[in-house]
Amino acid sequence: MSYTLDVWYYRDDLDRPANEPVAVTSSSELKELLEYLLAHVQPHPPQIVARERPRVGPYDEPDTLIKIAVAIPERLGALLFLSPLSWEQPVDGDTATGVYATRGELSGSGLPTLYIDQDTKTPFPADAGLPIDRIFAALEEFRQTGERPTCVDWQESQVS
Repeated sequence: MSYTLDVWYYRDDLDRPANEPVAVTSSSELKELLEYLLAHVQPHPPQIVARERPRVGPYDEPDTLIKIAVAIPERLGALLFLSPLSWEQPVDGDTATGVYATRGELSGSGLPTLYIDQDTKTPFPADAGLPIDRIFAALEEFRQTGERPTCVDWQESQVS
């Protein structure tokens, strides 16, 4: 089974209300999305959910969410994965809940800062950046499985 990814991002050339997501249903649409993000600065990190996953809580919210940030000229990105019920206290030993940022091999003073939240300037961990092809692979795995991707490394994050 593959999932439909609902993606909230800024794009004024589409005829849709700003609060409606764009549906991504194929690998080619996912590639187009990433190429768009690499060509157009986003005021806030795009948010991605798998439409067919459960919805929870009093506001019927998706049980998982991915935020993506990209550095345009460097063609780097980072992902933040908010897993099921991550806003509640996890059960001891439960690795299925929590907030995770990607962990890359790249780090150093020459790399751009990627932000989880632009308004508060909340950065991703310094080592969260990955080449855009690895970001694509992780998002494609999420589209295929609806689960936290295993093709990239993750680190726990205290910010969401």
